[in-house]
Amino acid sequence: MLCTQLCETAPPQISVLQTGDMASPSVPVQRQTSSIVGGILATSTSGSSEDRKTGSDSLYVDDLSDSAIASPYEKPVSFKDEVHLFSPRESPAKTGDCHCKDEVELEEAIALAKAMELSEEQSALPHVPGLSARRKEETITIHIQADQTDGNGDEIEYIENIHWRRGMMLGTGAFSTCYQCRDVKTGIIMAVKQISFCRNSESEQDSICNAVIDEIRMMATLDHSNIVRILGATQTGAHFNMFVEWMPGGSVSHLLEKYGAFSAPVITSYTQQVFKGLAYLHDHQILHRDMKGANLLVDSTGKHLRIGDFGACAQLASSMTGAGELKGQLLGTIAFMAPEVLRGEHYGRACDVWSVGCVIIEMVTTKPPWNASNVSNHLKLIFMIASANDSPPIPENLPPAIKDLMLRCLEPDSKNRPPAKELLSHPLFTRSAHMRR
Repeated sequence: MLCTQLCETAPPQISVLQTGDMASPSVPVQRQTSSIVGGILATSTSGSSEDRKTGSDSLYVDDLSDSAIASPYEKPVSFKDEVHLFSPRESPAKTGDCHCKDEVELEEAIALAKAMELSEEQSALPHVPGLSARRKEETITIHIQADQTDGNGDEIEYIENIHWRRGMMLGTGAFSTCYQCRDVKTGIIMAVKQISFCRNSESEQDSICNAVIDEIRMMATLDHSNIVRILGATQTGAHFNMFVEWMPGGSVSHLLEKYGAFSAPVITSYTQQVFKGLAYLHDHQILHRDMKGANLLVDSTGKHLRIGDFGACAQLASSMTGAGELKGQLLGTIAFMAPEVLRGEHYGRACDVWSVGCVIIEMVTTKPPWNASNVSNHLKLIFMIASANDSPPIPENLPPAIKDLMLRCLEPDSKNRPPAKELLSHPLFTRSAHMRR
């Protein structure tokens, strides 16, 4: 009887083989011999006793082409044949006909941008019975308080200190104050924006009321993971309460003031989320017009950001900003406003992109651009920005990718500023996506 006798071999020892800048595991390669016995191919694997004892003289993959003993019936084995063809350094795209490198990178960036546009799954918005819409076909109901009716003679009430209680103050604006609040029945924590105003004429008063109502109804139509959602609203004469979801992390400005400047990864993450929300708004013909750290809110983890405060927003008539549609309307925070807005020129979506560039400066330095905190005269600040032919001073020692993105946002000529959706394809974001995978 013919048989093949195999020698005992010691378990392979794995070590690290340095090749250039990369480290890869290598396994000691044991000698192979082949012979023909009675027409049967027999292969024996052997290693010296010294190898088995110390493992110090083990053969490595590099020695395979020299040490392997080839059978006359087998093709000689070489490192190039067995290893090099499967090296991860060789891209499959380089082995055959393909697009040029720039085209491949562009296609990849577009694919990544489209993937980023898909919002993360939205958590269900808390249900507050006292603020729910009265009819299914309504997106939102502005609940009229006890001194008014809903048009059918029925009093609709959601009254402070009875149905909800106000907590600590979160911030103040020119025409509003924001507080934390709690629904008495369900215990749900919310934020309430209280707006009160009094105008000299009845027509002016009605105009302001209608503007607030438009803001409320517009917010009720928005549904994106990077946009603050509204739960409901009440009205008592010229006093409005807007109840929105609670973001316990506070604003970006508050975090900067408390903890100092952000690291590059945090700036990258927050800026990407801002552009996602901004692209959604622009696709729905909405300009925010007051993009700044105080209006960017963070959740309890510090990772998820939402755009808030739509008091200065504008609704465009179409997907393209019409000539003269927005001109001379100075709404927003001066230090974050684009030059064309302050010059009274036509402006559109590009003004929000400029403001994002200013927010990046704020996240890097903890201060608004143009050294605005040290300029007490608002007219002087307006003149400084409106007459500037360049972007505001850029902080030094920035990572190149962040600096490039910032400069694209702060392009003085609004026609040369890329739209928010296009900036989602910036290498700062696509490379970050590669690193996370």
